[in-house]
Amino acid sequence: IERERITHTWLLPPLLYQLLDHPALAGTDLSSLGRVTYGGTAASPARLRQAAAALGPVLYGWYGQAEAQLITETGPGEQEMTGPDGHLTVGRAMPGVQIEIRDTDGAALPTGSRGEVLVRSPYAMQGYWKQPQLTAQVLRDGWVHTGDVGYLDERGYLYVVDRIKEMIVVVGGHVYPAELEELLLRHPAVAQCTVFGDRDDEAVEHVHAAVVAAAGHQPDLAEIRKFVTTRKGRIYAPEALHVLPAIPLTAVGKPDRQRLRAQLCHPREQVRETSSDGVLSDTAAS
Repeated sequence: IERERITHTWLLPPLLYQLLDHPALAGTDLSSLGRVTYGGTAASPARLRQAAAALGPVLYGWYGQAEAQLITETGPGEQEMTGPDGHLTVGRAMPGVQIEIRDTDGAALPTGSRGEVLVRSPYAMQGYWKQPQLTAQVLRDGWVHTGDVGYLDERGYLYVVDRIKEMIVVVGGHVYPAELEELLLRHPAVAQCTVFGDRDDEAVEHVHAAVVAAAGHQPDLAEIRKFVTTRKGRIYAPEALHVLPAIPLTAVGKPDRQRLRAQLCHPREQVRETSSDGVLSDTAAS
């Protein structure tokens, strides 16, 4: 940025966090930046406040999907807006975009109620290539079923709770990974985290948290469980804590939950080996 005088850049939240944690940040001239757009995965309110303080009024958040393209946007001054339950807003609908929150029966829900986020947009897809059955599931009566759980407030701001498919069904209720991740990032011992579920031999799901420790700290499962239980309730307390040097990312820079689940939850089948850059590698167990 300093050398090339970059004015605009796009970063997924995990990459934005890497920028904020870079030891050269304070001494680097970033004054050329006019816009830093982030999106693609849930962002931490605490980290966005840190980014706003470090980078200035240049942050713009995008929420969208390939099926519907750009849906909402937040701009400077909206980064810290949270709903009554602490969720960070993903902004208001872009011009020409309509948003509705519906229940499992397809009925529209009132302001503040959680349900699936549906989008009608002139930029929506016509369908999946040669997959009519999948198209019929996602695109109905002109509305794209995003698969996201969210709610709208009285001003039209959208709050996304989590992906329906990533929701963890535990004894006693539902755990939304994004909610737990936001909470864990408030713990002083946690620098980065990803939450995922894994089923045991009886198909019961359990909550796992993969974390990167903050400098000078060593996260402890008992301490983390107490921290979460006090603030969110017992069902949100992770049953397993995996401390890693880095969270592995997919090819597009998102936390790789599938890889974490495969390599951290089945020690009989795989041995976890972590390289210096935090990448997990597959190794057959002896």
